[in-house]
Amino acid sequence: MRKNVIIIDDIKEQSEGLAKGLSKLLPDCSFEFYYKEPDILDAIENRFYSLAIIDIRMDTFSIDGIKLAERIFEVNPFAHVLIISAFKDEYFLRLKDLLLTGKVVDIQDKDSFNIWLPKLKETINNYYLKIEEDPSEINNALLQYYSEAKNEIDIYKKGEKFEHFMSLMFQSIGFNQVLKRVKDHSLNEVDLIIRNDINDNFISKFGKYILVECKNKPIEKINKNDFIIFQNKLKNTNGLAELGIIATTGYITKNTYTEAIRESGDTRKILFLSNPELEKLIKAENKLSTFKNLIDQQVKDN
Repeated sequence: MRKNVIIIDDIKEQSEGLAKGLSKLLPDCSFEFYYKEPDILDAIENRFYSLAIIDIRMDTFSIDGIKLAERIFEVNPFAHVLIISAFKDEYFLRLKDLLLTGKVVDIQDKDSFNIWLPKLKETINNYYLKIEEDPSEINNALLQYYSEAKNEIDIYKKGEKFEHFMSLMFQSIGFNQVLKRVKDHSLNEVDLIIRNDINDNFISKFGKYILVECKNKPIEKINKNDFIIFQNKLKNTNGLAELGIIATTGYITKNTYTEAIRESGDTRKILFLSNPELEKLIKAENKLSTFKNLIDQQVKDN
């Protein structure tokens, strides 16, 4: 897993200073800092991070750090939080509930940077060492989200949960930013747009973005028309996206695969992720390698 850390504070100098200082001490980690409420909420929803460093008290916001931590736990099963504050006593009861989640790495008092940064470095190092020793937590979280998406009865929530699961899946593969429900210039709605920011020679061949169509209809199979409609969306990107993905909790009809083979001369490729492929990705220890193998098997040499 990529070591991406987001730092959340309502004071720019504090968040920026932490990011710069920790980047020097931990060059193998990526630190992003956010200090404006809209940017923080957007990052929590759309950025990939496995650890969030959060200040509790945010006097200029409509929300405090504990509420932000609770939202992180709702939308990101991979993330833990490191709480920082000079007001722990004031938030004691609510902090107690947060600790019961098991996802609070530590609660630390603010201090001068020369004293505080080494403590943060040690805490962050220990957190990532624990993940490397036992990656099963990530796979279990993905499996739980996948099961919930498939079993949801409400039609709207069913689609929403599957899109969120797929967003988490691609973040676990290593993609840093996944946007949901985006309309292109021709007003075609795309379920997910992935910024192709992985430093990998094979993946980078497929353009700046990857489009994903999510179909959470286990009973209905993906048919030829679904393929053609999505292929047109891919063409409308004017070369920005050379790879599209149709993901489904069901299966793909035979004539859809036939149509894909017929269109295999096109430079744009479409990968199918149905139940068998999704289960492989969920269980994989190296998800990027498994993802590349799936592309190899389906579209690389078409």
